[in-house]
Amino acid sequence: MGVSNYKFSDDEIERLQQFRDNQDDARLKSRFLALLMLSENLEIERVALVIGKSVRTIENWHKQYVTKGIESLNFFQYKPKKSYLNDEQIQQLVNWVTTENPAKLKQIREYIIDHFQVKYTTEAIRKLLRKNGLKFIRPKVIPGNPPSEAEQKKKLKNTLK
Repeated sequence: MGVSNYKFSDDEIERLQQFRDNQDDARLKSRFLALLMLSENLEIERVALVIGKSVRTIENWHKQYVTKGIESLNFFQYKPKKSYLNDEQIQQLVNWVTTENPAKLKQIREYIIDHFQVKYTTEAIRKLLRKNGLKFIRPKVIPGNPPSEAEQKKKLKNTLK
């Protein structure tokens, strides 16, 4: 059934108005406004122009309303992308990064490829580290006599305990 052939009942219009009035998110509210405009027999092109969306988007909202119901329009169907590494592998990577403290993201990328046979972009690695409570900070050169590598590792192990 096309958008122009669909007739909204009084109950449907009332429910659309309730969802519109109780909606805090303006992006979701525009969905209910579009359907209410369609219920007033406005042309879909005009509705799209007023709402600021494409005709196809308005058609998709209408189809979703007809097939899945009004509640399906009240939230975003976004599902985050699943990581290529499982939880155990991510924990192994986090442990390695915290103990070895690699100087470059390229080193972390090579570690992931060598140990898990998965290729990540440097930006994806940065996001993965951030998601797991780490952030990548490039080491800075400090003038003077720095502590030896053994002393630095010892201090790092003491701070991680």
